[in-house]
Amino acid sequence: MKAIKHALVTGFEPFGIPRPSDNRSWEAVKQLEGQTLEIDNVDIVCHCHRLPVSYGDVSTQLPLLHRSNKFSIVLHCGAGSPGTVGLEKRAHKTGYTRPGNKGPQDLPPGGSVPGYQTESRLTTTVDVDSLHLQLESAGWHHISTSTDAGRYLCDFTYYTSLAEARVSYPARQLPAPQTLFVHVHPQANDVYDDEQLAELLRSIIRILGSKGIASNESTVQ
Repeated sequence: MKAIKHALVTGFEPFGIPRPSDNRSWEAVKQLEGQTLEIDNVDIVCHCHRLPVSYGDVSTQLPLLHRSNKFSIVLHCGAGSPGTVGLEKRAHKTGYTRPGNKGPQDLPPGGSVPGYQTESRLTTTVDVDSLHLQLESAGWHHISTSTDAGRYLCDFTYYTSLAEARVSYPARQLPAPQTLFVHVHPQANDVYDDEQLAELLRSIIRILGSKGIASNESTVQ
């Protein structure tokens, strides 16, 4: 009988002025909703959610999402730079000065991620360089790695999830999920179309669900 794992997969609502009609991250992520991905003797069930581009809402909603299930994998997706898909290694607690979608007052208190007594930077223990190589060997050639997730809602979300992995999972006596943030190009039909981006996300989830790509908690760097 196969084991079952659960993956939390998120994208974002549209953002910016003028507000575009869609966000590439959600257009890719939503294709995974309800899907079960098979690897070896494990089935990975995808749970997809669209996050708001608002600090307060992310601070409220994301911890609740984490605590709604026993997630083994958390994969966040946001809009990044043209021409590449970026695998993010690190998230930052402070330096958030760009307002979210709700206007000039949509900022976190003190420009920081609230609610966690954790370090100023958290680094995923997903072996991002190894993941990069595995994706390239599978034919995904427009992939890059980064240590700067942008000090906006993407970085804020990533830090919140890495902090949740440090705090709430041990409190529930659960192993911390393998957590990663992926930046996709913002325009449709750049190096990949939406269907290809969705397939790339599936590939990442399958690799994260295999043994040896990550340890069980985030580290400080």
